[in-house]
Parts: sequence; structure tokens; C-alpha cells
Amino acid sequence: MRRAALVRESLSDAWSSKVPSAIIALIVAAMCVMTISTVGRTAAAEAQVAERINSAGARELVVTDKRGAQLITPTLVDMASRLSVTDRAVGIGSPQDVKNAGIGPGATPVPAWAVVGDLEAVAHLVSGRMPGPGEALISTTALKKAGLEYPVGSMTSSDPRLPHGYAVVGSFTPVEPFSELGQGLIVTAPEGAASTNLRIVLKQAGQAEVAQAAILSFFNDVQDPQALGVSSPVELAQLHSEVVGDLGGFGRSLLYSALGIGALLVSIVVFADILVRRKDLGRRRALGATRGNIVWLMLLRSLFPAVTGGILGVVGGIVAAQQAGSLPPLTFCLGVLVLSLISAGLSTLVPASFAAFTDPVKVLRTP
Repeated sequence: MRRAALVRESLSDAWSSKVPSAIIALIVAAMCVMTISTVGRTAAAEAQVAERINSAGARELVVTDKRGAQLITPTLVDMASRLSVTDRAVGIGSPQDVKNAGIGPGATPVPAWAVVGDLEAVAHLVSGRMPGPGEALISTTALKKAGLEYPVGSMTSSDPRLPHGYAVVGSFTPVEPFSELGQGLIVTAPEGAASTNLRIVLKQAGQAEVAQAAILSFFNDVQDPQALGVSSPVELAQLHSEVVGDLGGFGRSLLYSALGIGALLVSIVVFADILVRRKDLGRRRALGATRGNIVWLMLLRSLFPAVTGGILGVVGGIVAAQQAGSLPPLTFCLGVLVLSLISAGLSTLVPASFAAFTDPVKVLRTP
């Protein structure tokens, strides 16, 4: 039997046997809806956990010079920024109060941080320009507190680590995870100035252990290890692996259950349809149809309604998941459709093989 004729016969059989076709379509649709609304929610939760773990705040490694021993030099900050696992790295000093020079001693103080490294790593420029030596950026939320209507003015400080007077040349919003800088100003640290904190944003949270070992190797010459404090996302990365593994295992068990139950039901429906149509199949064999033709006929006859049911089930599952507020990725939904069709196809092979290897003479003699 030619392929085109086989396809036509399969479509004709699927259309003429409306009840079995409708049941197969319903079973596959139910498989897709159940999988997307349950396993899909698990997949969406897994993706959300991964996204949160890989947020900038969860990828931050901080080394603190607890005793102010001038350990975090500009050279060390530059070395940290050049590591292959580093996305951004800056040195940040302790905050110092500064005041609006135009108001004088009665002005409300706001904190200012001296930054070693690229200011664009910690701040998004809103207006003005990036500061040079003796200049500063003020956050958009600190303008009013500092007594400035616009990001233009002069600020003063009595701290020797900051210029005694410097001009505000622009405003900024902080970049995650440096949200605390939004409370005041940032200035470029004087040349050669050491920082209190070395703050590194990693490319991936899973690289925390490697990054921590590499950063601590920069401080091998430190005589007092207690002078350093380290805040690392190593434990968070390990927790991420455990949570994602648990969610993935739970999702896989649900998926296997849904596919297995659906495949069993499809197999029962197809087997029942074969028993009803055994004389028709026997006549086909007697008229020259090969066993392969019979298997392909039953397989395609089951897949046509399965495709219809699968598409409707995926659409219904997406709607249900969206209403539940946990829409899984589109690739996951397409994968569910493919797996459902494969499951339906494989479940058809056993009853189809039974029909193909049944003696047609015996079937036709059956009253």
C-alpha cells in the first residue's frame, strides 16, 4: 500500500470511527492539560528559583577590611575585576556624612561613598555626566534631603578620604545589588586610596566557591586572617542545586505518571477498537495488506485525533496555568505536546501488532 493511500485510509478510518477518535483526543488533551497545570507549575517554580538565585544580589561576594588595615587596594580591585568569573567588581569605602555647602553647617547630612573602579558598575546615570576628580553624583532620591532641587551644587566634607569640596555634576540611580548607594552620593576615590569593602558580582551564583577561593588567594600575605570578613553566596548556590534537584525530581515523577496513565488508556481504547473492527482488518490482510500496513494504519489512525487533542490540551493547559499565575515556558508546553504524541503512538503499537499478527482466516471464520 502506498504512503498516500495509507494516509487517506487512516484519515477515513479516524473520521468514520468517531467515538474511539473522540476518546483518544480527549485522553491526550487531558494528558496535556494535567501535565502543564501540574508539572508546568513545578517547571515555572524551578525557573523562578533559578532566576532569583542568579539575580545580582544573590551573586554578590563581599570581602571586608574589618580593621581598616588598607588591605583592599586599587590594584587588588582591578585584579578581582579581571577574573573570568567576575561580572563587576568595585571597592567601596565606608560612608561619610557630607553637607550642602550652599546651606552651610545647618544642612542635613547625607552619606557619601568613595568608589574605586568603574562607577557604571554601581550607578546608572540619569542626568548630567560621570564625575571626574573632585566631583560627585547624587542619587535621585537624596536630592531633596541634601537641599538640592537639581543635581547641581557643591558639597563639603571634613573627612580626609573625600575631597573637602566637590561639585555635583549629575544624578544617578543605583544598580543592583548596590541599592544602599541610593541614599546619598558617590565620588571617585582619590588615587591610591584603599577601600573598606571589595564587592564582586559574579557571572553565575554557581561559581561562588571558585571565586571565593581565587579572591582569598589575593590575601595570602595577610598576617591576621581575622582582619578579613567574607560574605559569599556559596551556601546559597548549594541550596539552589538542592531545591532545583528536588523540584525537578518531583516534576519528572508527575510527568511520568501522567504519560503512563494516558498511554495505558489510549492502548485500551485502540485495543477495543481493533476487537470491534477485527473483520475489517482481517479482510485487509486477506486482500494483500502486509503486517506493516496494518501497524501503520492503526498508528496513523490513532495519531490524527491525538494531534487534535494534544493541540487543544496544550492551549487549555496554558490558559489554566496562566490563571493560576505560574505560566511555564513555551518550550516546555511544546515538549509536553511532543511527549504526549509519542506516548500515544507507542501505546498503539502493542494492539496494532496484535491486529497485524492475527490470522486473517481465523478472524474471517469467526461468526
